[in-house]
Amino acid sequence: MSGEPKSNYSGILSSLKKLIFEDSPETTSPTTIDPSTTNKETKAVEDVTKKPQTDLMQNSASITVTDVKQMKVKVLEMLEKMNEPNLDFFEVWNAAAEMGNVDTNSIKAAFTSLKYVDKSLDKEKLLRSGKHYADELKKVIDKETEQKKTQKQNVEQNLIAEKANLSNEVKSIEQNIADLQEKLLNKQKDLKEINSKYEPEIKDIDNKIAIGNAAVNEVIADIQKTLNIIETNIN
Repeated sequence: MSGEPKSNYSGILSSLKKLIFEDSPETTSPTTIDPSTTNKETKAVEDVTKKPQTDLMQNSASITVTDVKQMKVKVLEMLEKMNEPNLDFFEVWNAAAEMGNVDTNSIKAAFTSLKYVDKSLDKEKLLRSGKHYADELKKVIDKETEQKKTQKQNVEQNLIAEKANLSNEVKSIEQNIADLQEKLLNKQKDLKEINSKYEPEIKDIDNKIAIGNAAVNEVIADIQKTLNIIETNIN
């Protein structure tokens, strides 16, 4: 700006930020601007501030309009830090927003008004500076996107690794369960057959006990018979 610091224009982007949360068709649809008079800088900013919203909506069902609007405010704040000295597209854009809507009439009015402040302000400067801001924003978002993609890849690798570990643990536990189930079936079978395993031996012992007792009883009976004969017949 010639002879006047930019700081005199307080609240830079405040109007643009406000328009983001207005639902009027003029602020949400680029068709409200006359194609025959629309400057390239307006389209450049729309490419940065509106196209990512469409892409985000396509990439994630969890993205809401409010999420994107809040992020657009942050993008505008980032853009505000990029604002270069002297009047250019940035101030014309915001001044048009202060009129309640960024369209052909407000852009023309803002340009006419600010041109009185800075005689160097012309169409070429608006186009050049607008494209510059859009390009710089694109560089920032491209860099951030690459960083996020790298972060995503790391998270996905962690996911794959942990999923593989859990899968192996599950398989190991399932195998252990299968082994235990097989072992359980075998033990249940052994339990059912345990009587038949020991029954012959037990019967054999019982039989030997019975035979032994029978034999002893007969021998005792024979002894007692002999004792009776002795008692009766021997003096």
